[in-house]
Amino acid sequence: MPRSASRTVAGSTVAWSLLLVLLVCQALLSLWASNTRSVPLPERAGTDAKGGVLWQIGRRPELSFGFRNFLADVAWLEAVQVAGSRQMSPGDYDRLDNLLKITGGLDPRFDVPYILGAMILGNSPDHVGAALDTLKRGKAHHPAKWLFPFYIGYIQYFSLGDPVAGGKALEEAARIPGSPRYLPLLASRMLTEGREPETALALLEGILQQETDPARIRILEARIREVIVERDIQSLERAVSEYEARTGSRPANLHDLVRAGIVQGIPAEPHGGRYLLSPGGTVRSDKVEGRLKVMRHR
Repeated sequence: MPRSASRTVAGSTVAWSLLLVLLVCQALLSLWASNTRSVPLPERAGTDAKGGVLWQIGRRPELSFGFRNFLADVAWLEAVQVAGSRQMSPGDYDRLDNLLKITGGLDPRFDVPYILGAMILGNSPDHVGAALDTLKRGKAHHPAKWLFPFYIGYIQYFSLGDPVAGGKALEEAARIPGSPRYLPLLASRMLTEGREPETALALLEGILQQETDPARIRILEARIREVIVERDIQSLERAVSEYEARTGSRPANLHDLVRAGIVQGIPAEPHGGRYLLSPGGTVRSDKVEGRLKVMRHR
């Protein structure tokens, strides 16, 4: 046989051998993944996920032999099955947390598990910290995606009941190019309810300076007036409380606060109306029906 022909045969043999090795590796990995998914999982602590093959490979992705995306999909499918339970136990949340770590370790650019998994973890009071950690891992790998700080704000607000932290996270999301136009408005609502209307005003006024669209400018200006009303009401209600502490009685009207030297004057209502003292001691605007408040799950 000519030397060139023998080289061709040898090269073909090596190529087929390599292909066979890859197929065997894929089959073994598929078998390991199937076994991992079929093992009964204990109720607590998620020790199954930490002790399984996927957990070990997730900690050392180089052991995946080029099948990182495939194994990440397997781990995510297992996480979906765990999260699909109608009534998740504490152990289910532990398992979900571990499987999300496995998925992220194998394929950190896979963004869906971070967000969806974190939202489910946030439903468990004992796993809110894990939910935030999951989103922060995703944010580290996707710094240009506004969805990560947005959902961090969602968890902070709806799971922890912290409107200040939630509003600041939404403020961060609002500054990322391509984020929705409504984010500054939602952030201002959260910050205002968290009794930081000055922060909300700074955010809105900073965005307003850069805005060029007339319709959006009108929306921002209207929201600024709403935040000013809330700021003034909060300030006046604090003054009412101070008046009661000093005198032992409630003021007859807001001008009593000026006469007592507690406030220098009644601020101008930005809609052209007036601030009024209600019989119960609360303050309201005669031009604004409600106060800024993000509806939260109870």
